[in-house]
Amino acid sequence: MNILEMLSSPLLFKIIVRAAAVGVLVSLSASVLGVTMVLRRMSMIGDGLAHAGFGALAVATLLDSTGNFTLEISIPIVMLTAFLLMYVSERGKIGGDAAISVVSTAMMTAGIIIFSLTTGYTSDMCSSLFGSASVLTITDKDLYLSIALSAAVLVLFALFYNRIFAVTFDESFAAATGIRAGMYNMLISALVSVTVVIGMKLIGSVMISAIIVFPALTAMRLKKSFRGVIFTAACHAVVCFIIGFVLACELDIPVGASVVAVNLTVYVLVSAFTAHKNRKKIASSV
Repeated sequence: MNILEMLSSPLLFKIIVRAAAVGVLVSLSASVLGVTMVLRRMSMIGDGLAHAGFGALAVATLLDSTGNFTLEISIPIVMLTAFLLMYVSERGKIGGDAAISVVSTAMMTAGIIIFSLTTGYTSDMCSSLFGSASVLTITDKDLYLSIALSAAVLVLFALFYNRIFAVTFDESFAAATGIRAGMYNMLISALVSVTVVIGMKLIGSVMISAIIVFPALTAMRLKKSFRGVIFTAACHAVVCFIIGFVLACELDIPVGASVVAVNLTVYVLVSAFTAHKNRKKIASSV
């Protein structure tokens, strides 16, 4: 069944719109936060939190076999992991990259063991890792929570935009001017944690970090200002998700893999275009 046939059915139309709305909100939140993460060279924290999210989902499955409170259980776990990573990176004896590797590997290992002992190697594990192969898994509750949490992420980012901008480009100077840099680092980590968790069911814990990084990298090829990069990254993320979502429905492939493939393709094309444009500029100036 193709996308047009799905949209012509009232029941399937509701399901498609529900899944698409969750994906657009997650893509928008991830792209906005991704710009800050990439500029601060913190993109690996996003990847680490994505892996930690898999362990959090496993714990949520263990504690709530009905699956009704997966997000409510997972979000605090991933947030605590984010704060632990920030603390260890800044004050611990382990380097930042090593801390991320240790924590993410530990959470992945715990997740695999818990899933194996509770449900076995079932579709639950595959969907947690790579995203759901079906949009039918997105419930009304998922939609409402995603709307509320994504709105909170975007509102908080907009509310503290100036301070986040200052911390992103020069944390030491921001601290010298009275900005509590540590607190805003924690805020950014918390917002990323929320975004990772609400996107894992549709995109997958392995794939979610890609939609944080790729829109930011692509936008940086096209724009120079911070505001311009954020706006471009947000537009890029939403368009790529819609294209990837439609392709996933048409080809009957997981949404996460399809969306990441579209993001990667656009990044490669934009990189090739800007490189060619720069070569022409250099050649014309000689």
